[in-house]
Amino acid sequence: MKRFNIIVLSALTAIGLASCELKNELIGNNTDKVVTGTLELGVSVKQPSSQTRATTEATDFPVIITGTSTEVSDVQKEYATVSEMPASISLPIGKYAVTSHTPGELQKQMDTPYYGGSVSMTISKDITTSVDVICKMKNSRIQLNYSDDFKAAFQSWTITVNDGISTVLSYTDDNKNPSPIYWYFDEESVSAITVNIRATTTEGNTVSESRIFQKKDAAEKYDDVTEFFHGGDALEINMGTVTSSTGNVNGITINTTITFENHDEAVEIPVNGEEQGGGEEKPETSDAITVTEPNGTNYLTEGVPVSNGEYPTDVELLMNIKNGIKNLYVQVETTHTTFKGLVEGMGLVEGNGLDLTSQDAIDNALDMLFTLPEMGDTTYSFTLSAGMLDLLKTFDGIHHFNLKIVDSANNSLTKTLTVTVTNEN
Repeated sequence: MKRFNIIVLSALTAIGLASCELKNELIGNNTDKVVTGTLELGVSVKQPSSQTRATTEATDFPVIITGTSTEVSDVQKEYATVSEMPASISLPIGKYAVTSHTPGELQKQMDTPYYGGSVSMTISKDITTSVDVICKMKNSRIQLNYSDDFKAAFQSWTITVNDGISTVLSYTDDNKNPSPIYWYFDEESVSAITVNIRATTTEGNTVSESRIFQKKDAAEKYDDVTEFFHGGDALEINMGTVTSSTGNVNGITINTTITFENHDEAVEIPVNGEEQGGGEEKPETSDAITVTEPNGTNYLTEGVPVSNGEYPTDVELLMNIKNGIKNLYVQVETTHTTFKGLVEGMGLVEGNGLDLTSQDAIDNALDMLFTLPEMGDTTYSFTLSAGMLDLLKTFDGIHHFNLKIVDSANNSLTKTLTVTVTNEN
Protein backbone atom coordinates (compact mmCIF):
# COMPACT_ATOMS: atom_id res chain seq x y z
CA MET A 1 0.00 0.00 0.00
CA LYS A 2 2.79 2.31 0.88
CA ARG A 3 4.65 1.42 -2.34
CA PHE A 4 1.51 2.12 -4.41
CA ASN A 5 1.14 5.61 -2.87
CA ILE A 6 4.74 6.44 -3.74
CA ILE A 7 4.23 5.39 -7.38
CA VAL A 8 1.01 7.40 -7.67
CA LEU A 9 2.64 10.44 -6.08
CA SER A 10 5.60 10.24 -8.49
CA ALA A 11 3.26 9.97 -11.45
CA LEU A 12 1.25 12.98 -10.30
CA THR A 13 4.42 15.00 -9.81
CA ALA A 14 5.61 14.19 -13.32
CA ILE A 15 2.24 15.19 -14.75
CA GLY A 16 2.37 18.44 -12.76
CA LEU A 17 5.86 19.31 -14.02
CA ALA A 18 4.82 18.63 -17.59
CA SER A 19 1.76 20.82 -17.11
CA CYS A 20 3.93 23.67 -15.77
CA GLU A 21 6.27 23.42 -18.74
CA LEU A 22 3.32 23.54 -21.10
CA LYS A 23 1.89 26.55 -19.26
CA ASN A 24 5.21 28.38 -19.31
CA GLU A 25 5.54 27.79 -23.01
CA LEU A 26 2.02 29.03 -23.66
CA ILE A 27 2.39 32.23 -21.63
CA GLY A 28 5.94 32.91 -22.77
CA ASN A 29 7.72 32.62 -19.42
CA ASN A 30 10.19 30.11 -20.81
CA THR A 31 12.88 32.43 -22.18
CA ASP A 32 14.47 29.57 -24.09
CA LYS A 33 11.42 29.57 -26.38
CA VAL A 34 11.55 33.31 -27.31
CA VAL A 35 12.06 33.73 -31.06
CA THR A 36 14.72 36.31 -31.81
CA GLY A 37 16.69 38.03 -34.53
CA THR A 38 19.83 40.15 -34.51
CA LEU A 39 20.37 43.89 -34.91
CA GLU A 40 23.60 45.47 -36.11
CA LEU A 41 23.36 49.19 -35.47
CA GLY A 42 25.43 52.17 -36.59
CA VAL A 43 24.98 55.86 -35.68
CA SER A 44 26.38 58.67 -37.81
CA VAL A 45 26.19 62.46 -37.81
CA LYS A 46 25.32 64.32 -41.00
CA GLN A 47 26.44 67.91 -40.73
CA PRO A 48 24.78 70.59 -42.92
CA SER A 49 26.67 72.25 -45.73
CA SER A 50 26.98 75.44 -43.68
CA GLN A 51 29.08 73.53 -41.12
CA THR A 52 30.95 70.93 -43.17
CA ARG A 53 29.95 68.40 -45.78
CA ALA A 54 31.27 65.41 -43.83
CA THR A 55 29.24 62.58 -42.35
CA THR A 56 31.02 61.32 -39.24
CA GLU A 57 30.53 58.40 -36.90
CA ALA A 58 29.02 59.17 -33.50
CA THR A 59 30.59 57.44 -30.52
CA ASP A 60 29.29 59.33 -27.48
CA PHE A 61 25.61 59.56 -28.47
CA PRO A 62 23.11 57.63 -26.29
CA VAL A 63 20.96 55.01 -28.06
CA ILE A 64 17.43 53.89 -27.20
CA ILE A 65 15.73 50.87 -28.81
CA THR A 66 11.98 50.70 -28.15
CA GLY A 67 9.47 48.04 -29.20
CA THR A 68 6.55 49.52 -31.13
CA SER A 69 4.49 46.48 -32.11
CA THR A 70 2.20 44.70 -29.62
CA GLU A 71 4.33 41.60 -29.07
CA VAL A 72 7.40 43.66 -28.06
CA SER A 73 5.73 46.73 -26.53
CA ASP A 74 7.48 46.06 -23.20
CA VAL A 75 10.94 45.73 -24.74
CA GLN A 76 13.35 48.65 -24.35
CA LYS A 77 17.12 48.70 -24.43
CA GLU A 78 19.22 51.75 -23.61
CA TYR A 79 22.93 52.31 -24.10
CA ALA A 80 24.73 55.30 -22.59
CA THR A 81 26.93 55.69 -25.67
CA VAL A 82 27.33 54.11 -29.08
CA SER A 83 30.82 52.93 -28.13
CA GLU A 84 29.37 50.91 -25.23
CA MET A 85 26.84 49.18 -27.48
CA PRO A 86 27.63 45.57 -28.55
CA ALA A 87 28.43 44.83 -32.17
CA SER A 88 25.22 42.78 -32.47
CA ILE A 89 22.08 42.93 -30.34
CA SER A 90 19.64 40.04 -29.91
CA LEU A 91 15.98 41.13 -29.91
CA PRO A 92 12.59 39.36 -29.93
CA ILE A 93 10.96 39.48 -33.35
CA GLY A 94 8.76 42.55 -33.88
CA LYS A 95 8.86 46.21 -34.89
CA TYR A 96 11.13 48.76 -33.21
CA ALA A 97 12.11 52.43 -33.19
CA VAL A 98 15.76 53.37 -32.69
CA THR A 99 16.69 56.91 -31.63
CA SER A 100 20.01 58.60 -30.94
CA HIS A 101 21.06 62.19 -30.29
CA THR A 102 23.67 64.54 -28.90
CA PRO A 103 24.15 63.90 -25.16
CA GLY A 104 21.73 65.98 -23.09
CA GLU A 105 18.45 67.65 -24.02
CA LEU A 106 17.71 69.96 -26.93
CA GLN A 107 17.26 73.52 -25.61
CA LYS A 108 15.75 76.56 -27.32
CA GLN A 109 19.12 78.36 -27.23
CA MET A 110 22.49 76.58 -27.18
CA ASP A 111 26.16 77.34 -27.74
CA THR A 112 26.73 74.27 -29.91
CA PRO A 113 24.84 72.28 -32.56
CA TYR A 114 22.47 69.53 -31.44
CA TYR A 115 22.00 66.43 -33.59
CA GLY A 116 19.31 63.76 -33.46
CA GLY A 117 17.80 61.03 -35.58
CA SER A 118 15.51 58.03 -35.52
CA VAL A 119 14.65 55.04 -37.69
CA SER A 120 12.00 52.34 -37.69
CA MET A 121 12.89 48.69 -38.40
CA THR A 122 11.64 45.13 -38.09
CA ILE A 123 13.45 42.23 -36.44
CA SER A 124 12.76 38.87 -38.13
CA LYS A 125 13.48 35.31 -36.98
CA ASP A 126 17.11 34.25 -37.30
CA ILE A 127 17.90 37.23 -39.58
CA THR A 128 20.53 39.95 -38.98
CA THR A 129 19.11 43.42 -39.65
CA SER A 130 21.59 46.24 -40.29
CA VAL A 131 20.42 49.78 -39.51
CA ASP A 132 22.17 53.16 -39.62
CA VAL A 133 20.66 56.03 -37.63
CA ILE A 134 21.60 59.31 -39.34
CA CYS A 135 21.52 62.22 -36.88
CA LYS A 136 20.82 65.61 -38.47
CA MET A 137 21.21 69.06 -36.94
CA LYS A 138 18.08 70.02 -35.02
CA ASN A 139 18.88 73.67 -34.34
CA SER A 140 19.88 76.55 -36.62
CA ARG A 141 23.02 78.64 -36.52
CA ILE A 142 22.47 82.39 -36.04
CA GLN A 143 25.44 84.74 -36.40
CA LEU A 144 25.11 88.48 -35.72
CA ASN A 145 27.80 90.69 -37.25
CA TYR A 146 28.53 94.39 -36.68
CA SER A 147 30.34 96.40 -39.33
CA ASP A 148 33.22 98.63 -38.25
CA ASP A 149 31.12 101.67 -39.20
CA PHE A 150 28.32 100.43 -36.95
CA LYS A 151 30.61 99.93 -33.93
CA ALA A 152 32.17 103.35 -34.48
CA ALA A 153 28.82 105.15 -34.87
CA PHE A 154 26.92 103.78 -31.87
CA GLN A 155 27.81 103.79 -28.20
CA SER A 156 25.06 101.40 -27.10
CA TRP A 157 22.33 99.21 -28.55
CA THR A 158 19.77 96.51 -27.88
CA ILE A 159 18.88 94.06 -30.66
CA THR A 160 16.20 91.39 -30.55
CA VAL A 161 15.57 88.49 -32.92
CA ASN A 162 12.00 87.26 -32.57
CA ASP A 163 10.59 84.11 -34.17
CA GLY A 164 7.08 84.82 -32.86
CA ILE A 165 6.90 81.55 -30.92
CA SER A 166 8.84 81.79 -27.67
CA THR A 167 11.71 83.52 -25.90
CA VAL A 168 13.27 86.41 -27.84
CA LEU A 169 16.99 86.26 -28.65
CA SER A 170 18.72 89.43 -27.36
CA TYR A 171 22.04 91.17 -28.06
CA THR A 172 23.58 94.31 -26.51
CA ASP A 173 26.72 96.39 -26.89
CA ASP A 174 28.28 94.45 -23.98
CA ASN A 175 29.56 91.97 -26.58
CA LYS A 176 30.71 93.55 -29.84
CA ASN A 177 31.87 90.25 -31.36
CA PRO A 178 29.13 87.75 -30.49
CA SER A 179 29.69 84.05 -31.05
CA PRO A 180 27.18 82.01 -33.08
CA ILE A 181 24.02 80.98 -31.28
CA TYR A 182 22.23 77.74 -32.09
CA TRP A 183 18.50 78.36 -32.05
CA TYR A 184 15.74 75.76 -32.19
CA PHE A 185 12.81 76.72 -34.41
CA ASP A 186 9.63 74.79 -33.62
CA GLU A 187 9.04 72.33 -36.47
CA GLU A 188 6.95 73.70 -39.36
CA SER A 189 5.97 76.78 -37.32
CA VAL A 190 8.26 79.73 -38.07
CA SER A 191 8.27 81.23 -41.56
CA ALA A 192 9.49 84.73 -40.61
CA ILE A 193 11.79 86.39 -38.11
CA THR A 194 11.69 89.99 -36.91
CA VAL A 195 14.87 91.90 -36.11
CA ASN A 196 14.45 95.02 -33.96
CA ILE A 197 17.16 97.44 -32.87
CA ARG A 198 17.26 100.52 -30.71
CA ALA A 199 20.66 102.23 -30.66
CA THR A 200 22.24 105.44 -29.34
CA THR A 201 24.81 107.22 -31.49
CA THR A 202 28.07 108.60 -30.12
CA GLU A 203 26.38 112.03 -30.25
CA GLY A 204 23.54 110.78 -28.04
CA ASN A 205 20.82 110.45 -30.69
CA THR A 206 18.46 107.47 -30.63
CA VAL A 207 17.86 105.43 -33.79
CA SER A 208 15.39 102.54 -34.08
CA GLU A 209 14.83 100.11 -36.93
CA SER A 210 12.83 96.95 -37.50
CA ARG A 211 12.91 94.40 -40.31
CA ILE A 212 10.92 91.25 -41.10
CA PHE A 213 12.62 88.44 -43.01
CA GLN A 214 10.57 85.64 -44.56
CA LYS A 215 12.34 82.46 -45.62
CA LYS A 216 10.15 82.13 -48.71
CA ASP A 217 11.59 85.42 -50.02
CA ALA A 218 15.16 84.07 -50.21
CA ALA A 219 16.88 84.96 -53.48
CA GLU A 220 17.23 81.28 -54.48
CA LYS A 221 14.52 78.60 -54.55
CA TYR A 222 15.08 74.85 -54.14
CA ASP A 223 12.63 71.95 -54.28
CA ASP A 224 13.86 70.56 -50.97
CA VAL A 225 13.52 73.87 -49.08
CA THR A 226 10.21 74.75 -47.41
CA GLU A 227 8.97 78.15 -46.26
CA PHE A 228 9.75 77.30 -42.61
CA PHE A 229 13.05 77.79 -40.78
CA HIS A 230 14.36 74.50 -39.43
CA GLY A 231 17.42 72.65 -38.19
CA GLY A 232 20.53 72.93 -40.33
CA ASP A 233 19.75 76.40 -41.68
CA ALA A 234 22.45 79.02 -41.05
CA LEU A 235 21.47 82.69 -40.73
CA GLU A 236 23.80 85.68 -40.80
CA ILE A 237 22.42 89.05 -39.71
CA ASN A 238 24.65 92.00 -40.63
CA MET A 239 24.26 95.42 -39.05
CA GLY A 240 25.43 98.59 -40.82
CA THR A 241 24.72 102.31 -40.88
CA VAL A 242 22.86 104.85 -43.00
CA THR A 243 24.47 108.28 -43.33
CA SER A 244 22.61 111.41 -44.38
CA SER A 245 23.81 113.90 -46.98
CA THR A 246 25.21 115.98 -44.12
CA GLY A 247 27.34 113.08 -42.88
CA ASN A 248 25.23 112.28 -39.83
CA VAL A 249 24.33 108.68 -38.97
CA ASN A 250 20.54 108.57 -38.92
CA GLY A 251 19.66 104.98 -39.76
CA ILE A 252 20.68 101.34 -39.57
CA THR A 253 20.87 98.73 -42.29
CA ILE A 254 19.91 95.14 -41.45
CA ASN A 255 20.84 92.55 -44.08
CA THR A 256 20.24 88.82 -43.69
CA THR A 257 21.58 85.85 -45.62
CA ILE A 258 20.73 82.17 -45.23
CA THR A 259 22.53 78.95 -46.12
CA PHE A 260 20.07 76.08 -46.45
CA GLU A 261 20.78 72.72 -44.84
CA ASN A 262 21.74 70.83 -48.01
CA HIS A 263 23.17 73.72 -50.05
CA ASP A 264 26.51 75.51 -50.02
CA GLU A 265 25.72 79.05 -51.13
CA ALA A 266 24.61 81.81 -48.77
CA VAL A 267 21.68 83.71 -50.34
CA GLU A 268 20.06 86.97 -49.35
CA ILE A 269 16.63 87.26 -47.75
CA PRO A 270 15.26 90.62 -48.93
CA VAL A 271 13.21 92.76 -46.56
CA ASN A 272 9.48 92.05 -46.81
CA GLY A 273 9.93 90.22 -50.11
CA GLU A 274 11.47 93.10 -52.07
CA GLU A 275 13.41 91.77 -55.07
CA GLN A 276 17.12 92.52 -55.24
CA GLY A 277 18.31 94.27 -58.37
CA GLY A 278 16.20 95.71 -61.15
CA GLY A 279 12.91 97.50 -60.74
CA GLU A 280 12.46 100.94 -59.27
CA GLU A 281 15.36 102.15 -57.16
CA LYS A 282 14.50 102.36 -53.49
CA PRO A 283 14.52 105.98 -52.27
CA GLU A 284 17.40 106.78 -49.95
CA THR A 285 16.53 107.25 -46.30
CA SER A 286 17.72 110.60 -44.96
CA ASP A 287 17.41 112.72 -41.84
CA ALA A 288 14.46 114.40 -43.54
CA ILE A 289 12.26 111.79 -41.79
CA THR A 290 12.47 110.84 -38.12
CA VAL A 291 10.29 108.67 -35.91
CA THR A 292 10.27 108.88 -32.11
CA GLU A 293 8.15 107.53 -29.25
CA PRO A 294 7.06 110.68 -27.38
CA ASN A 295 5.78 108.78 -24.34
CA GLY A 296 9.24 107.39 -23.60
CA THR A 297 8.13 103.88 -24.51
CA ASN A 298 10.12 101.25 -26.37
CA TYR A 299 7.41 99.46 -28.36
CA LEU A 300 9.35 99.55 -31.64
CA THR A 301 12.01 97.32 -30.10
CA GLU A 302 10.11 95.32 -27.50
CA GLY A 303 6.70 95.09 -29.18
CA VAL A 304 3.22 95.83 -27.87
CA PRO A 305 1.81 93.24 -25.42
CA VAL A 306 -1.92 92.49 -25.37
CA SER A 307 -2.84 89.93 -22.72
CA ASN A 308 -6.31 88.67 -21.74
CA GLY A 309 -7.95 91.74 -23.25
CA GLU A 310 -5.65 94.24 -21.50
CA TYR A 311 -3.53 96.55 -23.65
CA PRO A 312 -1.42 99.71 -23.24
CA THR A 313 -2.98 103.06 -24.10
CA ASP A 314 0.23 104.96 -24.86
CA VAL A 315 1.22 103.39 -28.20
CA GLU A 316 2.29 106.36 -30.32
CA LEU A 317 4.89 107.00 -33.02
CA LEU A 318 5.60 110.67 -33.72
CA MET A 319 6.81 111.29 -37.27
CA ASN A 320 8.57 114.45 -38.41
CA ILE A 321 8.70 114.86 -42.20
CA LYS A 322 10.59 118.02 -43.18
CA ASN A 323 9.56 117.90 -46.84
CA GLY A 324 5.97 116.91 -46.12
CA ILE A 325 4.24 113.55 -46.46
CA LYS A 326 3.73 112.17 -49.95
CA ASN A 327 2.62 108.66 -48.94
CA LEU A 328 2.19 106.81 -45.66
CA TYR A 329 1.63 103.11 -46.17
CA VAL A 330 0.38 100.61 -43.59
CA GLN A 331 0.79 96.90 -44.36
CA VAL A 332 -0.15 94.09 -41.96
CA GLU A 333 1.44 90.65 -41.54
CA THR A 334 -0.27 88.33 -39.09
CA THR A 335 -0.19 84.73 -37.90
CA HIS A 336 -3.99 84.68 -37.34
CA THR A 337 -5.94 83.53 -40.40
CA THR A 338 -9.22 85.23 -39.48
CA PHE A 339 -7.59 88.58 -38.72
CA LYS A 340 -5.64 88.34 -41.98
CA GLY A 341 -8.87 87.89 -43.90
CA LEU A 342 -10.36 90.89 -42.14
CA VAL A 343 -7.50 93.32 -42.85
CA GLU A 344 -7.06 91.90 -46.35
CA GLY A 345 -10.54 93.17 -47.10
CA MET A 346 -9.34 96.63 -46.03
CA GLY A 347 -6.41 96.52 -48.47
CA LEU A 348 -3.79 96.19 -45.73
CA VAL A 349 -2.08 92.93 -46.79
CA GLU A 350 -0.79 93.00 -50.36
CA GLY A 351 2.31 94.93 -51.44
CA ASN A 352 2.98 98.01 -49.32
CA GLY A 353 -0.54 97.84 -47.93
CA LEU A 354 -2.77 100.92 -48.10
CA ASP A 355 -1.71 104.57 -48.34
CA LEU A 356 -3.36 106.41 -45.44
CA THR A 357 -3.24 109.67 -47.45
CA SER A 358 -5.37 108.17 -50.24
CA GLN A 359 -9.10 108.25 -50.90
CA ASP A 360 -9.09 104.46 -50.58
CA ALA A 361 -8.26 104.84 -46.88
CA ILE A 362 -11.39 106.93 -46.40
CA ASP A 363 -13.52 104.62 -48.56
CA ASN A 364 -12.37 101.61 -46.51
CA ALA A 365 -13.28 103.40 -43.25
CA LEU A 366 -9.71 103.29 -41.94
CA ASP A 367 -10.37 106.59 -40.17
CA MET A 368 -12.16 104.45 -37.55
CA LEU A 369 -8.88 102.65 -36.80
CA PHE A 370 -6.20 105.28 -37.52
CA THR A 371 -5.93 109.04 -37.59
CA LEU A 372 -5.44 109.72 -41.29
CA PRO A 373 -2.68 112.13 -42.40
CA GLU A 374 -2.95 114.52 -45.32
CA MET A 375 -0.41 114.99 -48.09
CA GLY A 376 2.01 117.75 -47.18
CA ASP A 377 1.76 117.25 -43.41
CA THR A 378 5.17 117.75 -41.76
CA THR A 379 4.18 115.94 -38.55
CA TYR A 380 2.01 112.92 -38.00
CA SER A 381 1.19 110.83 -34.94
CA PHE A 382 0.56 107.17 -35.67
CA THR A 383 -1.32 105.48 -32.84
CA LEU A 384 -2.93 102.12 -32.26
CA SER A 385 -6.32 103.35 -31.21
CA ALA A 386 -8.63 101.70 -28.71
CA GLY A 387 -10.80 100.74 -31.68
CA MET A 388 -7.95 98.88 -33.33
CA LEU A 389 -6.78 97.20 -30.12
CA ASP A 390 -10.34 96.21 -29.16
CA LEU A 391 -10.59 94.57 -32.57
CA LEU A 392 -7.18 92.94 -32.27
CA LYS A 393 -7.34 91.64 -28.68
CA THR A 394 -9.37 88.52 -29.56
CA PHE A 395 -6.95 87.32 -32.26
CA ASP A 396 -4.13 85.41 -30.56
CA GLY A 397 -0.84 85.58 -32.41
CA ILE A 398 1.85 87.91 -33.78
CA HIS A 399 0.73 90.95 -35.78
CA HIS A 400 3.23 93.20 -37.60
CA PHE A 401 2.18 96.73 -38.66
CA ASN A 402 4.73 97.69 -41.33
CA LEU A 403 4.88 101.44 -41.91
CA LYS A 404 6.52 103.14 -44.87
CA ILE A 405 6.79 106.93 -44.92
CA VAL A 406 7.65 108.66 -48.21
CA ASP A 407 8.19 112.41 -48.40
CA SER A 408 7.79 114.80 -51.34
CA ALA A 409 11.51 114.42 -52.19
CA ASN A 410 11.13 110.62 -52.36
CA ASN A 411 13.08 110.02 -49.18
CA SER A 412 11.59 107.06 -47.31
CA LEU A 413 11.72 105.40 -43.92
CA THR A 414 10.24 102.08 -42.78
CA LYS A 415 9.26 101.02 -39.28
CA THR A 416 7.53 97.93 -37.90
CA LEU A 417 5.31 97.90 -34.83
CA THR A 418 4.71 94.36 -33.56
CA VAL A 419 1.69 93.44 -31.44
CA THR A 420 1.62 90.09 -29.59
CA VAL A 421 -1.82 88.92 -28.41
CA THR A 422 -2.18 86.14 -25.83
CA ASN A 423 -5.35 84.93 -24.11
CA GLU A 424 -5.42 82.22 -21.47
CA ASN A 425 -7.98 79.49 -22.09
